Amino acid sequence: MQNHTKREIILDAMQELMNGSSAQAISVSDIAQKAGIGKGSIYYYFSSKNDIIEAVIERSYSRAIEEARALAASGGMNAFQKLEIIFHACLESSSELKRQEQSATFNEMQQSALIHQRFIRILISRLKPILADIIRQGIGEGSICCDYPEETAQIVLIVLTVTLDNHLAPSSEAEIRRLLEAFAVMQEKSMGIDPHLLDFLTSRP
Repeated sequence: MQNHTKREIILDAMQELMNGSSAQAISVSDIAQKAGIGKGSIYYYFSSKNDIIEAVIERSYSRAIEEARALAASGGMNAFQKLEIIFHACLESSSELKRQEQSATFNEMQQSALIHQRFIRILISRLKPILADIIRQGIGEGSICCDYPEETAQIVLIVLTVTLDNHLAPSSEAEIRRLLEAFAVMQEKSMGIDPHLLDFLTSRP
């Protein structure tokens, strides 16, 4: 708990510094001074300033993931209600990353592609077991036919994260909508899902 607290203090300090200055202008000494800890302590938790920056970004979009995890674990919802929660977690996480990058601070960073790859990897690894359990629930409810829940969960998340992130394969809003429509139809046909149960994929604002 103590380690977690100090790590969060470092991230809080970096977040506050980034709100008033560019990432390039911030030094590890600045972060240590703002956090009220020794400079050497920072390297116990992070190997570089770039690691701190990535952790700040990750913390920003991870909130939606954790909320989705909690909601999906609760009872009283069918599989498709939970699937909609997972979809909106991907959407909100992607939107938060884009909001972060709109600032000059993140536009100055040279490893934007690496951050997006990390974003996609984290979303897939964290949401895959949750989505696989939801697919199993749908199988038990008789609303989904699927022989490979784990593998299907990974495929679904790869398509959703890459499409919604819209960085590795940029598309217009109209193209994204068409992609999601086609994906919904593919899932309905391959997993025996009744039409319109996946309409939430294309009803985003």
